[in-house]
Amino acid sequence: MNLKSNIQSFKLNWALVMCLLMVCVATSSWAVTTPDNPTIYSAALDDPSFPKDTVDAQLSALSAEAWIMIDAESGKVLSSKNPDKRMYPASLTKMMTCILACESGRLNEIVTISAKAASTEYGNVKRGEKYVLRDLLYRAMLPSDNGAAHAIGEFVAAPDSVSFADLMNSKAKQLGMKNTNFVNAHGLPNENHYTTARDMMTLVEYCMKNKDFAEIVSNSTRDITTTSGKKIHLKSTNKLYGRYDGCIGIKTGTTRAAGGCLASAVVRDGMKIYLVLLKCTPARQRTDESIVLYDMGFEMMKTFAAQKKKQREKRGNVPRPKKNVYDHDQMNHQGVPIPKKK
Repeated sequence: MNLKSNIQSFKLNWALVMCLLMVCVATSSWAVTTPDNPTIYSAALDDPSFPKDTVDAQLSALSAEAWIMIDAESGKVLSSKNPDKRMYPASLTKMMTCILACESGRLNEIVTISAKAASTEYGNVKRGEKYVLRDLLYRAMLPSDNGAAHAIGEFVAAPDSVSFADLMNSKAKQLGMKNTNFVNAHGLPNENHYTTARDMMTLVEYCMKNKDFAEIVSNSTRDITTTSGKKIHLKSTNKLYGRYDGCIGIKTGTTRAAGGCLASAVVRDGMKIYLVLLKCTPARQRTDESIVLYDMGFEMMKTFAAQKKKQREKRGNVPRPKKNVYDHDQMNHQGVPIPKKK
């Protein structure tokens, strides 16, 4: 009986051990997939002039759940947090809508607002209104009109007899946006409508190479008219305009699920930086938090520039090899080159 009790006790203890091991494995696995801490490019940290402690404190105070910031010229990542975490893009979606319209070759054609576009939530276009497509893009991108975005999607997709979401996803795949799926043209919440900060940055880099796209998003305000002559004044929802010198775009996004999102671009002193910021809480903090990251980014760029200057100066102090003073076409009887005649 004692032997039987001991065996039962051993089995019970073994079961408890196995349960503890499973908990540890699960905890370890969870730890691996928890959000990343903010990171900055290591080359800047190697320079003693870079204010690492100050930057660490600033980054830790940001509410944004994910971001990625790059040097637009080289593509070098300057800072990131959770760049590959699946997130809701909200109206950053409209960047894809806009670039597909810009590439359609139909910017000067007329778009008629449908009943469905007119009834889209957070839209201000009216059924039956007619716009030149280019003007409708300003309406979608500056004040972020969802009805305008829906109408653009309908218009661009019509000749292909496919859904606009299919065109969006095809383009995303072509660009290498591996963790993105679109289901609408405007970004209203849907559990199957998602992206990552890194994928959105891929889209930003691509879009800003398009002349028409870059011109549209570079405006803080714009006056447009319908084909009937109705005048409309548009104002960008991007508050970086007027607050941060050198802002040249791009797009805001806000929903309850997505929080405050902002994809932006700034040029200063010959340097250009792109930033994608996702899920700030509250949403209005996206502007202040973008400014914190831009200040850090340009400081980092100055550090890199100083490092390169030092490297160039150091190379300049290295004695250059003497010019060849020998005429290799003329040899003496021992086969040794004869010095050139002056």
